[in-house]
Amino acid sequence: MIRTDNDMDAAIDWLVRLQSPSVTQDDWAEFDAWLSSSAEHAKVYDRVLAFDQEFGLLAGPDAHDRLADAPQTGAILAFKRRRRTGLWWSAGALAAAFVAGAILLPRYGPGATQETVYVTGVGERKSIALEDGTRIDLNAASRIAVRFRHGERHVSMGDAQAYFDVAKDARRPFVIDAGETQVRVVGTAFDVRHRDGAVAVAVQRGLVEVRPNQDRQAETFRLTPGQALSHVEGRTDARVVKVSSDEILGWREGRLIYRDQPLSVIAADMNRLFDRPTKLGDAQAANLRLSGVLIVDRQDAMVARLSVLLPVRTTTTAKAVTIWAR
Repeated sequence: MIRTDNDMDAAIDWLVRLQSPSVTQDDWAEFDAWLSSSAEHAKVYDRVLAFDQEFGLLAGPDAHDRLADAPQTGAILAFKRRRRTGLWWSAGALAAAFVAGAILLPRYGPGATQETVYVTGVGERKSIALEDGTRIDLNAASRIAVRFRHGERHVSMGDAQAYFDVAKDARRPFVIDAGETQVRVVGTAFDVRHRDGAVAVAVQRGLVEVRPNQDRQAETFRLTPGQALSHVEGRTDARVVKVSSDEILGWREGRLIYRDQPLSVIAADMNRLFDRPTKLGDAQAANLRLSGVLIVDRQDAMVARLSVLLPVRTTTTAKAVTIWAR
């Protein structure tokens, strides 16, 4: 598809509009709707972001002073010829500069910051404050890698679960790769679970764009508060359901909440909480399914609750807890 001037003008207008101190939640919602309505919109917006970040033309209260001191490229001269007072002069100037200096667009590689890896052990949780104001709560036995670069804040999730409260930044979308699933936001709060070849994304606040398969032709889902998407890697489908705030926040508040999940998944979760392994004694036990809540406290207490919720019996030794079907 050929990029149109209208797309470019809209991307520039959005970049400027979202820098305004008076930007509202409705503005962010409208921006998200525009960004998600066409794959070309995201491409054009990323190019505008990259151009602006290369020259720093819109960022900060001293933008006009830095513009005066900038190198005398064709792009910068175009800005100077279009200079106006106030914020909204920037949209027209950025458009002119982009046209004049399109060949100067940087690639994303240069300028990328060093990757930072965060890891939690069995039974350990961690709260992380990123440099942009984003906060991440990392669940037990998890590993993520964070890298900030031109035009993007990027997280790569290994086997992990994390709750993200993302600081709004229209200049740098927040992108999460979890296996073959990609999540993209500009500022919102949501939970991502990437465990054992399955991904689940649940939204508490804002709008979240999820592409379960990163192939460009794959369907993209836009999740609103109270919605959750689940996807099994290797499959082309995904399921979207309604969820409560309690379900989204459960693990952070010491509760494991399950919807028709096999006991094999529950045992795997317990193994991320306790050093002594929880094992399944037979295939029948592995296939038992639970819809309910498990309070996270002592391992033996959790196993006892499972014996009430499901038709199972347990044997406990110093080396392992084994669960059998009754």
